[in-house]
Amino acid sequence: MTSRERLRQRIIAAGVVLVAAFAGSAIHESWRLHEQVMRATERELGNLAKALAEQGSRNLQSVNLLLRDTGEWWESTGRGLPPDAIADALSARVVGVSQVSILTVVDAQGRQRYRSRVTGEPLSDVSDRPYFQRQREGPAGGLFINDPIITRTDGRSALVVSRRLTTRDGRFDGVVTAIVTLQELQAAYSAIELDTGSALLLTLDDGTLVVRQPEHPGMPSGQRFPEVTALKGGPPINRLVSPVDGRTKLLAVAGLGQQPLTLTLTRDEDRALRPWYDEMRNAAVRTMLLAALVVLTIAGLLRQLRRLEEGEAEKKALEARLQKAQRLESLGTLAGGIAHDFNNILGAILGFGEMAQQHAAPGSDMRRYIDRVMQAGARARVLVRRILDFSRSGVAERVPVRIEAVVEEALGMLRPTLPETIRIETQLDAGQAAVLGDSTQLHQVVMNLCTNAAQALGGAGAIKVLLERVTIATSQPLLHGELTPGAYVRLVVADTGMGMSPEILQRAFDPFFTTKKLGEGTGLGLSMVHGIVTDLNGLIDIATESGQGTCVTVWLPECPETEAPPVCLEPTWPRGNGQVVMVVDDEQPLVELAEELLAELGYEPVGFDSSEKALEAFRADPLRFDSVLTDEMQPGLLGSELAVALIAIRPDLPVLLVSGNVGTGLEQRAREAGVAELLRKPLGLQELAESMARTFRIP
Repeated sequence: MTSRERLRQRIIAAGVVLVAAFAGSAIHESWRLHEQVMRATERELGNLAKALAEQGSRNLQSVNLLLRDTGEWWESTGRGLPPDAIADALSARVVGVSQVSILTVVDAQGRQRYRSRVTGEPLSDVSDRPYFQRQREGPAGGLFINDPIITRTDGRSALVVSRRLTTRDGRFDGVVTAIVTLQELQAAYSAIELDTGSALLLTLDDGTLVVRQPEHPGMPSGQRFPEVTALKGGPPINRLVSPVDGRTKLLAVAGLGQQPLTLTLTRDEDRALRPWYDEMRNAAVRTMLLAALVVLTIAGLLRQLRRLEEGEAEKKALEARLQKAQRLESLGTLAGGIAHDFNNILGAILGFGEMAQQHAAPGSDMRRYIDRVMQAGARARVLVRRILDFSRSGVAERVPVRIEAVVEEALGMLRPTLPETIRIETQLDAGQAAVLGDSTQLHQVVMNLCTNAAQALGGAGAIKVLLERVTIATSQPLLHGELTPGAYVRLVVADTGMGMSPEILQRAFDPFFTTKKLGEGTGLGLSMVHGIVTDLNGLIDIATESGQGTCVTVWLPECPETEAPPVCLEPTWPRGNGQVVMVVDDEQPLVELAEELLAELGYEPVGFDSSEKALEAFRADPLRFDSVLTDEMQPGLLGSELAVALIAIRPDLPVLLVSGNVGTGLEQRAREAGVAELLRKPLGLQELAESMARTFRIP
């Protein structure tokens, strides 16, 4: 795993941790707020329930005191008073207690004897009433509250609150009762403002509903809620599902002192937790926004990291291209040195060979041997130019080139170098078709493809070379690029070798890639072919199969036809008329060769093996020399520098500069120095004769 991948994983992990932290913080805050809301509701409902229970206890306590005081009065004084006085006394006692509407004395047989006010005929027998039976059978001093009843006179709901009457000797002597209307109790709690969703319930110990505030339409006063009474004395806050509306309620239950009543405050849980719900929504929105911000930040960091990776990849690609360019530049520098040294050797071979060729009798064995030497020298000359053309960044001059002539020349040079077991089968049908390019580069294409095909045969087989004109009507996809409609010259080089594997095919045009052993190849052949073909706006395609051979097809755009060059059987060269030519070269054999060639052409050469000696001789007698032929690459003073020094002394002096590595840099220096001709090594007799003729304007 790379450091970038680890960093990416760390960024993602940090984002996950941050989002989890935000979510965890929101959950914790939510839980904390929930607990705060529940505690606040518990305190509010609990405190209010206790306060209201105490208030209700005080109200019932006044009724209890009224009943107990009435019972004592009855046993001590009231029994002996006249009926009217008893009724007046009872009425007077009720005046101070607003909750009590009627105060009644019932004898031991269950007959209503006296009432605080007349509401109809008194009941002759209430012995079957629960409060009477309870007081008769129960202990003295107990307060009993009967289930809600409907009063006979006004039809209102009321409670019968009773106490037992006892004689001095402790015998049951009847019951004193007080009718407490529920409307009065309702009015006692109506002043309390409860929140929406909250309610007050006053129930008996058995769960019978006595009072509900606010009132619930359709709910009878006698409905029972035993589950509420069961919570009496339990936790300060409880949760129940209401049987009335099905909502979950929070309840606070409190007893009314020693009275058989229970006061309950309820609140809808949804209502109580509304602040928590609101905060939950806000927290969720905040968490989502923070999470989105974290995600966007992480996405930005990852995008930036990806851009850095792409930048580094591009940087590495640029560095690779720079290294490749540096290698090619190094090759170019090396090629220049090789060209200089090799051209000096090759120049002597070709020069003296050409002179020997002229003096050898046509058809003799000596002439045949010299012709072979010249052919080998010509191939060596082409090899040097291939190296120089590959190393130079400039583009060769493009002119219409008759491609069939180039292919014939290349095959003619190739045949003598191949073993007899390798056959070359040709079919050249291009006629006068031409392509816009450089003949040397096209020669390299043919030689490279045929040489690769010969090497693929392994010593035996056939090379098929096809050249023809083709017109393409529709686009065709190739291995590298797409062939567009137009007129082309198609060159096909096929072999019967072992073919290429798909892996090798993908890298066939890569520079420095080769399948040959160390020392047997540089990997520049197909790369050079691809570069030349692409530079000429052509395309190249390879069809191969392992064990079935390889077929390379080159498509070059066709340009208008050119006439075949005339064949000169006996070359003739313009000759001089005794002009004195200074010859300067650090290689003594080349100095001797140039002197021989110039003398053969009718000039008087004077040779020097160093620039310094030549400059010294020229300064001694500037008018002695009619022209100068100097090599560029010399120790000490370069040929172009020597030209500058000579022309400074004699501005009309024609200087011919010779080099084995002619590039744009040398061409620029030659123009700046005022050089008349720039020649390429090795020099041929015809090239030298024509250059000297142009210099001296010889027809």
